[in-house]
Amino acid sequence: MTTIPNSIHKQYLGVFLGICSAACFSTKAIMVKFAYMYGADTVFILFLRYFFSFPIYIFLAYYYSKQSSTSITKKQWAWIIFLGFIGYYVSSLFDFTGLKYISASLERLILFIYPTLIVVLNTILFGSKLQRNDYLALLLTYIGIFFIYLGNTESNTENLIMGSVLVFACAVTYAVYIVGSGKLIPVIGSQRYTAYAMIVSCISVILHQAISNGIPDFSSASVPVLWIGLAMAIVATVIPSLTLAQSIKLIGTDKSSIIATLGPVFTIALANIYLHEPFTIRQAIGTVFIITGVWFVSKK
Repeated sequence: MTTIPNSIHKQYLGVFLGICSAACFSTKAIMVKFAYMYGADTVFILFLRYFFSFPIYIFLAYYYSKQSSTSITKKQWAWIIFLGFIGYYVSSLFDFTGLKYISASLERLILFIYPTLIVVLNTILFGSKLQRNDYLALLLTYIGIFFIYLGNTESNTENLIMGSVLVFACAVTYAVYIVGSGKLIPVIGSQRYTAYAMIVSCISVILHQAISNGIPDFSSASVPVLWIGLAMAIVATVIPSLTLAQSIKLIGTDKSSIIATLGPVFTIALANIYLHEPFTIRQAIGTVFIITGVWFVSKK
């Protein structure tokens, strides 16, 4: 009987975790849109997401620190603080604000320009090179994103430019986080690093809420908004951040980014079902291209 090498198992696991991360992250925009329907403030929605996540990440940081014997240098701590601040605080603030102006589907498509930004950053900073199949997968996925984007232009509002610029800024900052994570995770450990970086993000958001709006009064907050915040913390934050970190560790930043382009497919489907955003033929064609691109990575 032929045995499958352990490296192949790691590749399959990395692909699976990347898909799980993309699926969970894709629910975020839908939840934010629902919270806006209930009249929630942008900073308060962001606050709820990280307020409910905070205890979980503190526990994870404590647990994984006990499991690891590797010490973290001052320089590594500085990078963790910087990447945690940029990756899930600044990036999320751009993203949530952008969702006030554009549809959930279009937000997800603009956000997923970030794999291209990651490839550029890795090439410029670290001399990383892609294989032929990686280029083909990138080509297919971005042709797909182009088709889906065309399918959404008819539903754009007068705030298209404002929303697009904000979400593009989110993509840039998130790309910086992913590239930096790819260098720290092999040294610190994926789950341990993620817990530390997310604690930085949580503290940043909580301070932002306290400075701009004061201590929130949960008793006067809308009950549906509180439930949305809790769901966003677990489903769209804790689970995908941990699975993404592990996926990066197993298959690298470039391949994780290509797999993550499944995110727009999930978001468009959810937006069509729950927000009644239109689904066109061009979006369907784009979906096929994206799935094909991800299939190349999974097969490899």
